[in-house]
Amino acid sequence: MQVIIYTNSNGNVSVCVPTGELPINEVLAKDCPAGAKIVDDSTLPQGADAQFFDAWKLNGSTVTVDFPTAQAHKLAQFNAAALQVAQKRQLNTLAGIANTPDDTTFATELTTGRAAIAAATTTAQLVAITNPA
Repeated sequence: MQVIIYTNSNGNVSVCVPTGELPINEVLAKDCPAGAKIVDDSTLPQGADAQFFDAWKLNGSTVTVDFPTAQAHKLAQFNAAALQVAQKRQLNTLAGIANTPDDTTFATELTTGRAAIAAATTTAQLVAITNPA
């Protein structure tokens, strides 16, 4: 299937998927900015790379994943999940409920996860890192 790709005003890649009501060239002319390109959707990042849409970059007619951006997004996601768990753990402590795992193990898991994100070299490795729960 053909889609239209372009870099939008905030610097991210946009993918326009026509409905088929109009020919794709008409959609390109009518709805997309100058410089937009028609490509086959099979050329877009697949698998783990597809999960980092916010890190996609357009180079001509090729969409790639900017890996440092993907890492930064994964770290932000990991830290947001860690904050939620830490808040729950604090409420448990205030209520006199034991936390599982214990605080030392939890802190070690956070350090290990962050180190794994920093050491990752592929998006598949980033996807394999589980967020704190």
